[in-house]
Amino acid sequence: MSKYTTTYALLVGINQYDPTSSIPHLQGCTNDAKAMQTYIEGRVGQDAGQLHLKVLLNEQATRQAVIDGFRNHLSQAGPNDVALFFYAGHGSQENAPEEFWHLEPDRLDETLVCYDSRTEGSWDLADKELAKLIAEVAAKNPHIVIILDCCHSGSGTRGDLQATESVRRAPTDKRQRPINSFIVTPEAIPAASPVTRSLSATSGWRIPQGRHVLLAACQDIEEAKEYSSDGEHRGAFSYFLLETLQKANGTLTYRDAFKRTSALVQSRVSAQAPQLEASVPEDLDQPFLGGAIRPRSPHFLVTCHRQEGWVIDGGSIHGIPQTKGEESTVFALFPADMADSDLGQGAPVGTATVMAVQPTFSRVQITDLEPLSPEMSFKAVVKALPLPPMGVHLLGDEAGVALLRGAIMGSSFQPASLYVSVVEDPAAATFQVVAQDGEYRIKRPADDRILLEPVRGFDSTKVRETLGLLEHLARWTTTLDLQGSPTSRIAANAVRMEVVLPDQSVHQSDLRLNYSDNDSEPQFKIKLTNTSSQRLYCTVLDLTDRFAITADLFEAGGVWLDPNQEAYAQQGEFAASSVPDELWTQGVTEFKDVLKLIVSPTAFDGRLLEQEKLTLFQGEPRSVRSVYREDVTRSMPAEGMLNHLMQRIQTRDIGRPRNQSTADDWMTSQITITTVRPRETVALSATAPQVTLMNGITLQNPEGFSANARLTTISQSTRDLGSHILPPLLRDQTQAFQFTTSRATDPGLSALELRDVKNPEAVTPDNPLKLVADVALEPDALVLPVAFDGEFYLPLGCGIGKDNYTEITIDRLPEPISEGKRSLGGAIRIFFQKVVRQKLGLPFEYPFLRVAEVSNGEVTYITDPATINRRVVQAQRIALYIHGIIGDTE
Repeated sequence: MSKYTTTYALLVGINQYDPTSSIPHLQGCTNDAKAMQTYIEGRVGQDAGQLHLKVLLNEQATRQAVIDGFRNHLSQAGPNDVALFFYAGHGSQENAPEEFWHLEPDRLDETLVCYDSRTEGSWDLADKELAKLIAEVAAKNPHIVIILDCCHSGSGTRGDLQATESVRRAPTDKRQRPINSFIVTPEAIPAASPVTRSLSATSGWRIPQGRHVLLAACQDIEEAKEYSSDGEHRGAFSYFLLETLQKANGTLTYRDAFKRTSALVQSRVSAQAPQLEASVPEDLDQPFLGGAIRPRSPHFLVTCHRQEGWVIDGGSIHGIPQTKGEESTVFALFPADMADSDLGQGAPVGTATVMAVQPTFSRVQITDLEPLSPEMSFKAVVKALPLPPMGVHLLGDEAGVALLRGAIMGSSFQPASLYVSVVEDPAAATFQVVAQDGEYRIKRPADDRILLEPVRGFDSTKVRETLGLLEHLARWTTTLDLQGSPTSRIAANAVRMEVVLPDQSVHQSDLRLNYSDNDSEPQFKIKLTNTSSQRLYCTVLDLTDRFAITADLFEAGGVWLDPNQEAYAQQGEFAASSVPDELWTQGVTEFKDVLKLIVSPTAFDGRLLEQEKLTLFQGEPRSVRSVYREDVTRSMPAEGMLNHLMQRIQTRDIGRPRNQSTADDWMTSQITITTVRPRETVALSATAPQVTLMNGITLQNPEGFSANARLTTISQSTRDLGSHILPPLLRDQTQAFQFTTSRATDPGLSALELRDVKNPEAVTPDNPLKLVADVALEPDALVLPVAFDGEFYLPLGCGIGKDNYTEITIDRLPEPISEGKRSLGGAIRIFFQKVVRQKLGLPFEYPFLRVAEVSNGEVTYITDPATINRRVVQAQRIALYIHGIIGDTE
């Protein structure tokens, strides 16, 4: 039972901003706030006085209204209460006053954008102000939870309308904000230190005061995306967090809820990794909202309602999925006086099929039961769950689209696909297929990253191959989404899954494993512990970045665990995680595995879900026997609901489970392991004036300079830079220039790392470092190399397109840094940003305090003051702005 008696919640959702401001509108924020409201109202205790909600939507969510919501509403929470602040809307940054520069090396405050923030006389809600408000609420010592579905930074949108509407980041506020406009004084903010800044910097929300738990939508170098479910726009983070909470049996801890949410978000949208942080780490093992969420019953009650007819007392907030076509949830009915411990063990007296799902109840149709009278009531246990086809949006070449559409929808010659269906609204699609340049490219909507090697050709054979790939992706996604039964009696933490490293450190959450310096694969063990009082059957699936699923970590696919019993996968031997060689040679340096634990009191065959890997890159060996899986039968009888569900994921056979007397329980959890295999370093020296970093990418070494060089990812490089992120001009006006083609969740190589640097001052305009890549560049685009010098990001040179390759000239280098500070043992990390000159509204010419002109593919530096006109001054001021000196580009 929760030790907290009352919950105070302040929920903010902003789609529409003040029309006099230039803030782009969003689509799913108010839906997020309303969904959180419905969930809390339905799952927090219903006794009088236990819940106090304040909801601010759109124009209601002014800066002052949010502040008043903290001070007048949340501040009522006492030592036995919960205070929840939920925000869905734009996040951003603003120029920090000089008084805050000692806290912000980049001279920027992180902010929440309120409805009227960008109007005259009004401002964003800065992180320091949020810290003060939290501290005021914390004065009475309630349990404080902060959920932020927004971003204040990121790598920049792709510049199209779709991306603008689907990313929760507003442009940086470049106005110079007076210090007296803050609700906190500089004297009230302690100096930045590991103690006062106990929150990890990965989310970017450095909130030092007041004990609380923070769930944030993304890292500070990423963007919070929007997502669509059943045609309704939502924030990806909010949607999967609520889905996880709704479907869980009992109350999840913050750590457990986060693990599943993070895995689902990262599988559905690119470059977004949610963050879980706490001022006191032990709070992460508390139940969500301190246990204020009421535990779910192991059954639903079926009664006859005067207006609605037959209903169950469970709806969307209890994890009942919406009906889709002929797919719906089916319940087995048992006598109302049957003991909960006996449910599912005997033959049911009837069946109830869900016809419509409301937030707190669902209408059902009862069959197999006579006579039936309105006075009757029943206990209902889930018997079957819907597996609707996943939506696919088609666009591009009309001929290619028509062929694929016909294959998916079926014809007189072949049946329609049971796994995927065509949807016209891209927001309602899980996948998107672009028929272009004679090939089919599969990706996710609003994401330019292609998932697989394109299928080349528009004919019946290629159409069938493309459909097979889509069905394979659908099965993989359905397996990843698999969660416990809505009536499961198994607690969410009944079986604890842990990753044990060779140094004996134990992890229950997502983790990154790095190859050793001698390129050895990282190793780990998987440990399961039954913490419940019943015997349970367990299996662990490995879902890989190549869309493979394996169930071979335990012999026969699973293992029985008695109460308090432990078991190790692979008989206690170390497993190795890897980045496969064939992917590594293509430039892939990060590879994800989702370890999905499935637990049930009855035996099941997890091998029913197995499928082989798919081809990500051209030239990669095709080890897949077939894109269709015909043989899914195993020696273990596929009896019971869970086995039937797993078999349906592969075959979509709608037939009933063989054993009608079994209504299975099950629960799931997962851990994501990201394996990092950095590129090998290549020595630059006087004896190696030109080296190859990888196929098609060379580095020309200037005289007198030496270092060890390698290409790397932004995510790997920024981990050594603390909280420092790209300055506003680069985030708002540029995007990362990638040297390699990325697939699935691979971030792509877009940074150069120089280690063991000797004589960085040897790199000059007359003695430059040149990077040549066989990557074509748009005619109006340039590449900007920048590096962090411990205080600012410095422009280092210029890259231009030549024929079908790009030549990047680096004519200066900063000193090496480590952990965000200058260090003799550090490295120089150079980030490459693509800039479209037309987008900036003026020629992109520089470097810092010097101006370059590009003409006929050649770079000429302007040094004659007489030639410096207004456009040159503008270019200089842009460079100065990058340097963090001024905040105005006019």
